[in-house]
Order: sequence, then C-alpha cells, then structure tokens
Amino acid sequence: MQSNAPDAISVIVPTRDRPAELARCLAAVRASVRDSDEVIVVDSASADAAAIVATAAEYGATVVRCDTPGVGRARNAGWRAARSHVVLFTDDDVVVAVDWRESLAAAVASHPEAGFVTGRVLPGPGQNPSRDVAIKRDESVEVYDATSTGNLGHSANLGMRRDALAAVGGFDDEMGVGSRFRAAPETDLFDRCFAAGMGGRYEPSALAYHDNWRGPRRLLLLEARYGFGNGARLAKLVRTDPDRARLVRRDAFLGWGIHEVVRELRLGHGYPAMGALVRMVATGLGFARARFVPIQNSHFRPRGGR
Repeated sequence: MQSNAPDAISVIVPTRDRPAELARCLAAVRASVRDSDEVIVVDSASADAAAIVATAAEYGATVVRCDTPGVGRARNAGWRAARSHVVLFTDDDVVVAVDWRESLAAAVASHPEAGFVTGRVLPGPGQNPSRDVAIKRDESVEVYDATSTGNLGHSANLGMRRDALAAVGGFDDEMGVGSRFRAAPETDLFDRCFAAGMGGRYEPSALAYHDNWRGPRRLLLLEARYGFGNGARLAKLVRTDPDRARLVRRDAFLGWGIHEVVRELRLGHGYPAMGALVRMVATGLGFARARFVPIQNSHFRPRGGR
C-alpha cells in the first residue's frame, strides 16, 4: 500500500493491549487515507503482541514494536520510522472522519509557519460525557503563538512535518500515558515548538471522535492524570521558558483551576467542579514531582540516564 508518491503522508497510531479498539480505529483510518499513504501502528509493550500484529495486518498497517511503554516514546518510534514528510497522529480509541486525512494534511502542507496543526475532537456518537476531557469542540480556525494557552488541541488529532518534529526532538519520552509523568505530551511538544519560533494552528474541518467510555470515577482519575502531566510540563517550563511558564501557571491554577471550580459550582454542576478541583490539585503534585528532575535538550532525562 505504501508508495513514494510526493504527496503521500504517514499516519501513526500508538496502542497497548487493545486490539478491538485498534481495529475500529484502523478501519476508519483506512477509509480516510489514500492508497499511497503509510499507516504505522506502534505497539507500546503489549502483552499479546501477536494480537496487535494480526489486527494491523488486517488493515494493511506496518507494526513498530516498543518494549518500553509510554505513548510519547511510541509516537517517537512511529514518526522516526515514517517515510513521509507529513505525519498525522491519532489514538486507538479514536475514530477519524472520512475526510480527516485530506483536511489535516492540507492544513499542514499549506501553513509552513505552523509547527503543528490540531483538529476537532468530539465525543463518540451517542456519548454525552458530564465533563469534556480530551475534547475540543471549537468550530472556527485558531492560530497560536507563544502567548497562547488553554486547549490548543490533542495528539489524538495532530498533524506535523517531520522537520518540525526533528527540530524539537519529538515528544518527551517521559510524558504521556504509560510513562513517568502520565500526560501532557502534546502540550509539552507545543511549548517547544513555540520556543523554536514556530506557530500552531487549529483546523476544525479535520474531525475525529474520541471514545468517552469512562464512567464518572474513571473520568476523575483521568483528570488527575492530565493535571499531573500538566504540572510536570509547568515544572519544565519554569526552567526552560520562564515567560511562557508564567502564562501556563496562571491558566492552570486560575483559568482551568479556581475560576472553573467557582463557575461550575455557581451553575450547580457539582461533578464538573470536582473534576476541575482534582485537576488543579494534581497539577500541583505533578509540579512538585518534576521540579528537580534533570532536563537535557528540553526533555526530561530518563531514570538512570546521563
């Protein structure tokens, strides 16, 4: 299915022990991409590697194996193995729209000033979560720079050029689910794109659906994980980009923290207020945990690394 067509792209899908979800994701990806495109599944240390290989083969995808878990590490293995200049990322619990490939790849190709392009992420059909987590509903194009904070989009729907990824060293292996700091691999990546002089862009026509299958308790755990990762991201920024750190800290503890808790309580939304509070507290914990972890080339140094 892979060719050397000049406009071919590569799609990267990290996964771990979820062959059923992976199959649904790949069916949608295959319906969206061209025959000349490359689809790479990165197996992030699955216990049943054979199931991942079989599922990927069913949809004509190549498999790259990572023996150490971590979604940041998996995405890095994927884009470094990719043959195309434009690389699109999604996740195994995401279903992309039929025109996702065309919309996202076109935005990446036509906006070289943007180091990254994110797309719209909605809950799966029929799902109505009590609080949006890893969702971005905005319907208008957004342009980002080093002063931008808040929800800039998600790596479940992300397009980048290989040269932009290479310029910032890709994702931080220590960030994201399965790794030491559990979350925020994309926002950390965006920070480093801004520091390198690149902008960012949000393209709502590039649509994907994120499966919000978690119940209230698990959503709170997810809020805690996201907050912990964002705290680690902030701890890194304090040392690498103090000006941006001030913006992100204000956003984390005021905009997405105290102000959101108060707003939700005034509306009588007890559970969303609890989610915002959990995220804010976890942000502080993540900051404390990462504050003195060594940094090398704007990446956290791995345990035992030099």
